[in-house]
This record gives sequence, C-alpha cells and structure tokens, in this order.
Amino acid sequence: MAKVKKKMSLEAKRARMGWLFVAPFIIGFLLFFLGIMVNSFKFSFMNIKTDPSQGIIMHNVKFENYLYMLTVDTDFVNNLKNSIINMVYNIPITIMFSLFIAILLNKKMKGRTLFRAIFFIPVILATGIINKADAVNSVLNAYQGIDVGKSMSAASEMDQLFNTASLTHYFSNVLSFSPMLTSMTVSVASNIYKVVSSSGVQILIFLAGLQGIAPSLYEAAQIEGCSQWESFWKITFPMISPLILTNVVYTVVDSFTSESNVIMTTISSFLSKAEYGKASATAWMYFLVIGILMIVVGVTVKRFVFYQNRE
Repeated sequence: MAKVKKKMSLEAKRARMGWLFVAPFIIGFLLFFLGIMVNSFKFSFMNIKTDPSQGIIMHNVKFENYLYMLTVDTDFVNNLKNSIINMVYNIPITIMFSLFIAILLNKKMKGRTLFRAIFFIPVILATGIINKADAVNSVLNAYQGIDVGKSMSAASEMDQLFNTASLTHYFSNVLSFSPMLTSMTVSVASNIYKVVSSSGVQILIFLAGLQGIAPSLYEAAQIEGCSQWESFWKITFPMISPLILTNVVYTVVDSFTSESNVIMTTISSFLSKAEYGKASATAWMYFLVIGILMIVVGVTVKRFVFYQNRE
C-alpha cells in the first residue's frame, strides 16, 4: 500500500520561504564576514604595530585595550553616553515623522509620485553624491570669481537667527514651555534636517505597509461611524505595528553606524594611527552596547506589535 504524503502546513511553507530568503545573507556572512569578526576579536586583545623590516608585530596585552577605553580615555564613555541619549531623542521623532509623511503620501492626490520621490531624495543625499557635487561647484565658483567666503558668512549670519539660544529663549519665555518640553522642542528644531535626511527608508517601509491594508477595513469602520482618528488607532496603527518594530531596529542601527557618530569617528581615528588593537576593542565594546540596546528595544516594542495571522 503506497504511503500518503503529508501536506506541508502553511506555517511550515512560510518558514521554509523565510529561510530561503535569508540564505544568501547567511552564506555571505559565513564566507566573508565570520573570519574577519573572529580576527577582529583576537586583535582587540593585542597591541599591533607595523615595522618596515619585520612586518606586523603583535603582542598579547590581554584586557589592556578595553581598560584603556574605560579608564584612561575619558572621552569614550562620555561620547558613548551622548550617542545613546541622542538615539533615545531621535528614534521617536524619526518614527513619528516617517509615519506622518507616509500617511500623507498614501492619500489620493495629484502629483503623489512626485512627492514620494521628493521625500526619498534624502536617501540619495546620504550616498555622498551631493557632497561630491558641492566640491565640484566650489571649484567652479572659484573659477568664475564667486566669493565663497562671503556666501558662507551670509549663510552663517542667517543661521544665527535659528541658533539654540534663540530657540530656547523663544520657547521658554514667549511660549512658556516647561524646561523639559523646551529642551525636547529645541532638540527637534535643531536637528530637523537630520531627521528629514534619515527618514527616507522608513517612509518607504511605512508606505508599503499602508498600501497592504485592505480598504474594506476602512469601509466597514466608516459604515460603523468611526472617525478617521478612531480608524487610525483601531486599524492603521495595529496593522503597521510590525513595521514600526522594523523601522525602530533600522533607525537604531543607522544611528549607531552613521559616519557622523562620534564613536565611529574614534574608531576611524585609531585605524588612521595604525592602533588596530584599540580600534578593535572600541568596535567590540560598541557592538556589545548596541546589541544590548537592540535586545531591550526589541523586547519593549514587540509587546505592542500586532500580528494578524497570530490572533
């Protein structure tokens, strides 16, 4: 009697497709990155020097590089603390701004494609293309006899109108904001360009999630007399909550690996001075802190995530 093949469940099929989806990354990590990470971990316990006659000289110094970062280099702890504080401030602002813009871009309106392209421009700006173009323009302006110094001076004078002191005075004295609210508002206003420039990918992710919500849900809510505000909290927010978790994780990683991050600058400085042991130790300490924060953020945000197929 022939055996009857047992059909694979839908959950098992999805799990298999998930493993197939991440397989290229896993294979690439094992082939190209695992060995580098192991060597980097070994280097963090060594004092590495280069000698023209003897090549690379390595001495085992145990935990000396880590102790140097924690006890001798006082700037490391302060810079790490400031990076975490900036991340705590910027993540909610970036997520709320991205969700707000994605909801606006999801509305039916003329020129919607153009507006979507405009808000994705910051992602292109982050690639460094504009910086290179600015360098070319500077050369071109100098060639054409344009005084770049005066232009920069005029721009700096304009910036003085919106400096931190002026904003703090306006919000605290004119609008009578509390000190905490003033600090948060000034931080947002001062970093508005950074928030906009780092929200392009998050906007696209939210936009894709919003387009995946069935219109029948909103139609049923409208028939039941729900307002748009109620529809947002009862339908939109729960349905895109998994993408909120995705964007939070992405924003944390993007914040910690940004070139403007002080710790990344410190690591690059050690590498430029051929202090590979200290650079590796700094990178691994930074990686440990990021890992702990990712676990805390993931566990905290995941409690509020709604998965439709599990309910």
